[in-house]
Amino acid sequence: MIYVIGSGPAGVSSAMALVKRGYQVTMLDGGVELEADRALILRQLERQDAASWDAAAIQRLKENMQSGTSGVALKYVYGSDFPYRETDTLIPKSARHAGIVSSLAKGGLSNVWGAAVLPYASEDIVDWPISIDELAPHYRTVLGFMRLAAVEDALSSRFPLYCDDFHALPQSRQIERFLNDLGKNRQRLNARGFLFGGARLAVSAQNRYGYECAACGLCTYGCPYGLIYNSAATLDELMAHPAFTYVPDVVVTKLTEAGEEVTIQATSRSRSKQLSFHASRVYVGAGVLSTTRLLLESMQAYNRVLTVKDSQYFLLPLLRYRAMAGVTSERVHTLAQAFIEVFDSSLSERSLHLQVYGYNELHGQAIQGLMGPFHQLFGFVTKALLERLLLVFGFLHSDVSPTISISLQAPRNGETSRLLMEGHDNAQTRTVLRRLVAKLAGSRSLLRAVPLFPMLKLGEPGRGFHSGGTFPMRAKPGEFESDLLGRPYGFKRVHLVDSSTFPTVPASTITLSVMANAHRIASACDEPVAPG
Repeated sequence: MIYVIGSGPAGVSSAMALVKRGYQVTMLDGGVELEADRALILRQLERQDAASWDAAAIQRLKENMQSGTSGVALKYVYGSDFPYRETDTLIPKSARHAGIVSSLAKGGLSNVWGAAVLPYASEDIVDWPISIDELAPHYRTVLGFMRLAAVEDALSSRFPLYCDDFHALPQSRQIERFLNDLGKNRQRLNARGFLFGGARLAVSAQNRYGYECAACGLCTYGCPYGLIYNSAATLDELMAHPAFTYVPDVVVTKLTEAGEEVTIQATSRSRSKQLSFHASRVYVGAGVLSTTRLLLESMQAYNRVLTVKDSQYFLLPLLRYRAMAGVTSERVHTLAQAFIEVFDSSLSERSLHLQVYGYNELHGQAIQGLMGPFHQLFGFVTKALLERLLLVFGFLHSDVSPTISISLQAPRNGETSRLLMEGHDNAQTRTVLRRLVAKLAGSRSLLRAVPLFPMLKLGEPGRGFHSGGTFPMRAKPGEFESDLLGRPYGFKRVHLVDSSTFPTVPASTITLSVMANAHRIASACDEPVAPG
């Protein structure tokens, strides 16, 4: 029996590859789910026309989300914190200057992601032991079950779509005008290293009841129609397959490999009993924190300090030259609507990734917070800002980003072992960002927008959730490294399939590449297939 640990994007991608090849697969997972009362509201909304949605039900799903000048402190979904629940007790950690989190939820952190999907540029992984050509067929397979909202545009010259069956989401008038302005200056912008186009999103064309995107503006809170990809949806597909078994409420604590077998030690989430499973092979896709913890525990490598590589996340407002009237009343989706990729070696040897967002009601909250009590007196200022404001969520390559040191403290006084983490700034980060802002400011007449440098906000290391690299892939791995199939040094039947194996973390979106790499690793499984 082959086991997969974790139901996040990496776990379901490896499980899909294994089941397709005829293997019997069991998935072990924390399995924390949305509270029953909120799930009931969702089930009612997803089968109704948006015009019929109950206002009180919608307000319930918007609970607990607050935005400030540094963005959203912690993203809830459908008003719930279930994606993060129970991790403090079951995956205890102490962190300084590190915003990275873990999840025990069914679907992992895909419950709260922003759905942006873009493959890696070939030049950004030239130092990896695998090439973009080796990932390409797996990008295509993953996008087959994920579904893609995109358009064929200039981005395809360096970031292929890897998909023939895609659909477009409507753009807001605000973003449409922005891209039109960029398009008028395409040659000059390209010459300056800017490549731009519509955002690519893991969003389905319609839900199981035939409803399409209602442009309701609730994306940040959670789509009532369930159109934003969640790996729990792929898990549901897998559960319909006779060769697949899902076992929730399990937290894996240790792996022991002996001969042709891996013993999996675990506890139930309630910790009421110890569990044990026996596998011919194990694929670990629990997320960088949980996977690192599990491997360090399995190796009894207490107090050994490893490095989490991170892609620095930042927020930068852009103020457009021209206002767009009516942005607060326009029906729009509030996911990213445009991508700008920056290729300029004077900034960084690797590309920079910018996701551009139009109006979102949370922006209004942030501006109100910035103005404080003056908001009531000068409400027209808020309106004027919102009609000109675009927000960039940006990412840098890990080479010019902070790192996080991580180690596992040995259990003591009857307590479980604890992850210790500390973020370490990179002197290059602010230099790159200053140069980027200067580049944007120098191109303001082409962008028809000015970057608001005083409002630039950097997330703590790990805060953007584009992190990995604790057991980096190497052609010839050494201690605390992994081979091309994600096997940590000293293991033959344990494969890491999440970002913990990434040698570096490029600036582009991470989830699609995690899924493609997980699918690649699992597709190479050479276990004998049981007859019948």
